[in-house]
Amino acid sequence: MLEERKKCAELIDKVLSVMLIDNYSHKSVDHNIRYVYCALVKFCDDHFEGKYFVEAGETFMKMIYERKMSKEHTSFYKNSVERLNHAFAGDFHWRPANHKKKPYASSCFDEIIVGYENYTVQTGKTETNVRHHIHLVARFLEYIESNGITNIASITADVVYNYFIATGDKDGFRKIIKAFFRYVYKYDFISHDISCWVPTVSRHKPVPTVYTVDEINKILNTIDRNTDIGKRNYCIILMSARLGMRACDIVGLSLDNINHTGGVIQLLQKKTGVPIEFPLLQEISVALDDYIDNARPDSNLRNVFLTVPRPDTSDLSTQGVYAIVSGAIVKSGVNTHSRRLGSHALRSSLASQLLDEGRTYPEIQQVLGHSSPEVAKHYIRVKVDHLRECALEVPAFPHEMAATFLERQVLCP
Repeated sequence: MLEERKKCAELIDKVLSVMLIDNYSHKSVDHNIRYVYCALVKFCDDHFEGKYFVEAGETFMKMIYERKMSKEHTSFYKNSVERLNHAFAGDFHWRPANHKKKPYASSCFDEIIVGYENYTVQTGKTETNVRHHIHLVARFLEYIESNGITNIASITADVVYNYFIATGDKDGFRKIIKAFFRYVYKYDFISHDISCWVPTVSRHKPVPTVYTVDEINKILNTIDRNTDIGKRNYCIILMSARLGMRACDIVGLSLDNINHTGGVIQLLQKKTGVPIEFPLLQEISVALDDYIDNARPDSNLRNVFLTVPRPDTSDLSTQGVYAIVSGAIVKSGVNTHSRRLGSHALRSSLASQLLDEGRTYPEIQQVLGHSSPEVAKHYIRVKVDHLRECALEVPAFPHEMAATFLERQVLCP
């Protein structure tokens, strides 16, 4: 019913205020949740006259499901909408269900498990990551005890291999058990490093998604550059497509990184810590000036790209960049069947375009900011035409062998 609807923006502002009162971090609220709600406000403005009600949230989630985001992103959107539904009903202090923690498998090695859990916590892993590691190690130790082994030093390569074959997550086992074996060796539970006993895993390397030059231009042309958000999103997608910038470097880009006099963008890559210099292409320079001068919110923050003020603004998150690029790709109408979305797809598209232009792997490596040309190869989708250039001539069939073959055909028709 119309009278049951509430103004979406006002409801969201109250929800975010209460979250801060409930001790949610400013980073969580401003970087992640606020971005989801900005998208929801725009959706309600476009479809429901700026009003929110439960059916509006369900319609919004249908759109999110169609975008085929990662499970993590989809779950985040779902929780955010569920929070708003509870607030709509009057419960502003709702939290996602905290599932009871499943206990670790028990064995005679429980003391070692306790020590290893404390050790992994100190390495800076998240609570979820730590519990995943310890669960796997505890199940492995329970298994070796069932095989009559009650001392870590008595583990054999056969037992490791047999458990490896039986486990469903071979790659997870390889990484986690290797780390555990290094730990027990480092702290003298065993006299030699047995991490080499863990079998390697053949990993499938997916063919990277590539959008053609025409498709990327179509994506860019679909963006409405008459709006403040459009000016910002156009810049982000343009820098991703033309320069191959990572999402983490786009959100970390500072006004101080832009050198108009030298015609370059200079920054320290977040992922590698290696300095990189991008050319300040004319179209990027024009787009940046348009956004910074006419659309960027007033703020003391030095980040180039900021969120929409509701009422405050903040720097974008990498999830925000993913949503911006993915949304533009879907809206453009280009074929996304079996193709990835997000800025990473535009990065691999640039690599393939450079290869088509005849650039070498070291040159592409330099553009992408990799430390090795081998890494750049994973971003490049080699076309059939290039593979044909590598084909070898079929050797001529020796006359003697041809005569023998024909003779046998006559004798044995």
